[in-house]
Amino acid sequence: MADDERQRSDDHVALSKSQLLDKIDQLQVDSKTSLDQSKTHLLHELQIHQIELEMQNREMREAQQRLEEARDRYADLYDFAPMGYLTLEETGRILEINLTGAAMLGDERANIIGTPFSARLALNDSQLFFLYLNRVFRSTGTSNIVTELKIQRGGVEHDVRLESAPMTGTAGQSRTCRMVMTDISEQKRTTGALQQTRSAQEALLNTIPAMTYFKDTDLRFTAVSQVFADFFGRPAADILGKTSFDLTPREQAEVFQRIDRSVLLSGKPLRNRERTVSDARGNLFFLSTSLAPYFGPDGKTAGLVGVSVDVTAIREAEQRSQDLLRQNRLLTQRLFSLQESERRHLARELHDELGQWLTAIQAEAGAICSSSGAEREPEIYANAQAIGKSATEVQSVIRRILRRLRPSLLDELGLTESLQELAIQWRQHHPKIVCDLELDGNLDDLPESLNITLYRIVQEALTNIANHAQASHVKVWLRRVPGEASAPEHLLLTVQDDGKGMDPRLPLKGLGMLGIRERVITSGGEFMSHSAPGQGVCIDIRLPVAQEMIERRKT
Repeated sequence: MADDERQRSDDHVALSKSQLLDKIDQLQVDSKTSLDQSKTHLLHELQIHQIELEMQNREMREAQQRLEEARDRYADLYDFAPMGYLTLEETGRILEINLTGAAMLGDERANIIGTPFSARLALNDSQLFFLYLNRVFRSTGTSNIVTELKIQRGGVEHDVRLESAPMTGTAGQSRTCRMVMTDISEQKRTTGALQQTRSAQEALLNTIPAMTYFKDTDLRFTAVSQVFADFFGRPAADILGKTSFDLTPREQAEVFQRIDRSVLLSGKPLRNRERTVSDARGNLFFLSTSLAPYFGPDGKTAGLVGVSVDVTAIREAEQRSQDLLRQNRLLTQRLFSLQESERRHLARELHDELGQWLTAIQAEAGAICSSSGAEREPEIYANAQAIGKSATEVQSVIRRILRRLRPSLLDELGLTESLQELAIQWRQHHPKIVCDLELDGNLDDLPESLNITLYRIVQEALTNIANHAQASHVKVWLRRVPGEASAPEHLLLTVQDDGKGMDPRLPLKGLGMLGIRERVITSGGEFMSHSAPGQGVCIDIRLPVAQEMIERRKT
């Protein structure tokens, strides 16, 4: 019987609360159908009481289990919190400390409890700690008392923040306080590094000889250099928080905002962008500005930094240089024109005046030879022949000089015949060098000035090759290129040799190449030379035809 009752009791324990209630209801139903009403009723009451006790016992065990779990969670929360928790007496002796606090102090918890907290402090902070502890126990409010001290751990000092509040003690017990200890060493280092960075930035902004500024993502100035502030005639503090619209005219500010916004959106730097800016007095300046975005800890764009350099003096000097260069080339063009005119005049004088006298000398020498005879007056005859021969040599020299001064074929037959004759004469004087001349397109309706320019360039180039190149083969290629939508009609001249070449990094020496380049540039053309030691020299020249034709029509 006892075993049966115990078995039923165990069965009831295994049942849930709802199942037990259902069983009670069932017993009530069963009791009504029992034959022995009194015995059944008594048994029924006992069973109900037993079940109720078992239910209460079960609820107590569950509550105890929850309480133990809560206690464990509290212990974990207390011991493994990210800051140290301590309980101190009024004398500063440590009564309680969690595991995190023990780790901060660098010792086991058992070795710490019962020892004075001041023993863990840096030597110079002990007195400060007792003053702080006195403030804590004298405080009457609910707020914590905060201070920062240094503790010793492993021979190294670490910064900690202490937040303490007194606890209300019972009669006969010493007063205590709760203390929260937080390691702020990394925060201190970060703060120091940030302060150093800001100090370095401020020093840079105050000393850099350029207009430097920082903007946030709203394009408001967050820091500016002293040069920037002086340019706009305002204190630096007065510029912070403002935008370009507060400093420059609206048209300029809109351009600045558009460029700044594009840098922020692209995340890519922009270098040496020139723009015009008005200073505080309304004077216009050329500024060369470089912009670059900077990023926050999350990797997103946090703003941009700009550096602007005043290049007004450089641009004005460049403009003056361009004006002087333009004037110099106009003067050079005029000099070339005067030179050709003087050469034409000199050639005409040599041909007309000196040529007539040489012809007369040759005629007189011939007459003397005829009248004297080789047998009758041999000495006079020989002298007359020598005079005639000398006059002929002088005529040959004069013809060569005339060809150098003014090629007659250029006036009579045009550029094509003149270049062919020039190549023939050059081959005669330099028979060991192969000279190929290739002419493409119609070259006989070009204006005189362009004919002279091309002829002189080819003439000077061949002279340079003969004197300096040590070449065995030369090619001269002149072609006329029809105009297109992208490029107007022009002439291309290439002179190439297989000589010793030259170092392109060295400046041009002598007047030959410089004279050729100056003629090309003066005529509005382009000059390029390619060379390397041992690989000869190639000169590429491009001369416009349209401008020359227009000028010829005007005249």
